[in-house]
Amino acid sequence: MNRKKPIHLTLDDRIRLEVFLNEDFSLRAIASRLDKSPSTISREIRKHSSSFIPKCCDCIHSPSCSRHHICGASACKKKCKACPKAKKYCPHYIQGLCDTLCSHPLHLCNPCHKKHLCHFERRLYLGQDAHKQYRDSLVHSRDGFDLTAGQFQEINSLVSPLIRRGQSIYHIVRTNPDSLTVSESTLRRLLHSCELDARTIDLPETVKRKPRKPPKTRSVPPASKDGHLFSDYLCFLQNHDVPTVQMDCVEGLSSNETAVLSLHFVSFHMQLYFILDYHDSPSVVRMLDILEEALGKELFASCFPLILTDNGHEFSDIRGMERSLFGGQRSMVFFCEPNRSDQKAQCENNHKLFRRIVPKGTSVDHFRQVDMTLATNHINSYVRSSLFGKSPFDIAQAVLPADFFLLLGLEKIPAKDVLLKPALLK
Repeated sequence: MNRKKPIHLTLDDRIRLEVFLNEDFSLRAIASRLDKSPSTISREIRKHSSSFIPKCCDCIHSPSCSRHHICGASACKKKCKACPKAKKYCPHYIQGLCDTLCSHPLHLCNPCHKKHLCHFERRLYLGQDAHKQYRDSLVHSRDGFDLTAGQFQEINSLVSPLIRRGQSIYHIVRTNPDSLTVSESTLRRLLHSCELDARTIDLPETVKRKPRKPPKTRSVPPASKDGHLFSDYLCFLQNHDVPTVQMDCVEGLSSNETAVLSLHFVSFHMQLYFILDYHDSPSVVRMLDILEEALGKELFASCFPLILTDNGHEFSDIRGMERSLFGGQRSMVFFCEPNRSDQKAQCENNHKLFRRIVPKGTSVDHFRQVDMTLATNHINSYVRSSLFGKSPFDIAQAVLPADFFLLLGLEKIPAKDVLLKPALLK
């Protein structure tokens, strides 16, 4: 069975091709060594060879030529055959070609040992330059949009007014399937390329988002977290139907000793905030002990059966977080992968509401637990479109026992009294 040979050449293939041409290998010999077809090698040489024009005069009459002042510069004392500009003005100029170049089967100067001293036009295949030409051609062949001027105008007249009315691109594509002939991604590229009357600034969310940072090299988790990794968390969920509580720490100023511990119930979007005396592991364990003592072992275990957190130094005491004050285990703790805060995205996203009350750069040293409880009540009384117009309190009160809210001092704030501004804690 004949195997089809690969068409594209790599940088290594092109450098080897240059070496073979310098050694004057035949086309078929080169194709055999590179495991390509002869036609592929022939096309590669024809497309990506480079021509080098000499700076001196390469006219066939130059040996016997004694002309002066062909260009009109009467003060010039050089003979015109020594001037590279003379070919533009001389009516008798005929380009001379090297006999070696003309007689070579591939019309290349690579095997010639005198190519660096040649006064004629040279044609060389250089592997590095050929690969650069190939990459440029590959990239630029995908530039632009395969649309006519009429199609551009039709898309612009439909989409730009809708974007300026506050509609998202996804909404426009989903609600106008018969009128739009392009995909959502093409429409976004048209917008970002300024091909439409509407601009990126007309999208309310896009201008708020910072450019993505390049991914960092992921570190290998320490052996002490074996059995508590994110892969272990996914395996545990496949065999156990338990709710997840995501845990994180919110910092104030870098000089602050205190921090805020947040616990997010993924199922009903409710988030609890607790002030920590210090931003360290013993303070986190102490706060979990306080919560378990206030709720009791059974109620705590039913509300916080599984905790997912990140790899912050304040969550390093796994045994302390898992063990119960009353003996045995109170919760199972798992960790996200390093630099993957998106694996607990619900908790991170809900911090936006907390930051409305405590903006970044605000000190948290002067806050007490009563302040955090007040912020918790207002945040959880805020209705969400993701909950179909309900607040997290509405959903949580239908699931969790009444003792949970009573023991933690949680109460629903009337909708008209909800305040998500720094003035709440002032």
